[in-house]
Amino acid sequence: QLKKELEDKNKVARKIEIEIVRIIEEERNKTIKSNDTPEQKLIGENFSENKGRLPWPVDKGIITSHFGIHKHPVLKYLTEDNIGIEITSSGKMNVRSVFKGEVVKIFTISGANMTVIVRHGKYLSVYANLINVRVKPGDKVVTKQVIGDVWSDPGDNNNSTLKFMIFESKYQDPELWISKN
Repeated sequence: QLKKELEDKNKVARKIEIEIVRIIEEERNKTIKSNDTPEQKLIGENFSENKGRLPWPVDKGIITSHFGIHKHPVLKYLTEDNIGIEITSSGKMNVRSVFKGEVVKIFTISGANMTVIVRHGKYLSVYANLINVRVKPGDKVVTKQVIGDVWSDPGDNNNSTLKFMIFESKYQDPELWISKN
């Protein structure tokens, strides 16, 4: 049963990751074809200057899944490759933009709720497992602006888990970008 649940969860995760990769490539191609505006260049430079000092995308929570390849917490013989981090908290959790930027994409994948991608110059931040999204593509956002809520899972004691990613030319470890709590 546990193995089946894990396989189902991994299928949804792979669908999300495939869609995110497709969208990131699409956004990167747009950047290559049209040079960043001076404002976008400045935002990107400011974003990189704030590495290690960006605010958390949520007010409270703990990192329950780290970036990169690591052993599965229950099935010790399995490894997982995480392209972001997962932050979990109990109850309702607002999601905030970690830096000023522009919402470039919002999409839904069956079984995974909504995903919002924000461009910060040449960087993208990705927020997945959202409901009640309060922004739309093209919206300019500021640091700590609420962009939606994390879905609370009634089957898991109403825990809320945000999947958070940062991308430049490759996936970045978000823990290196956000401030230490």
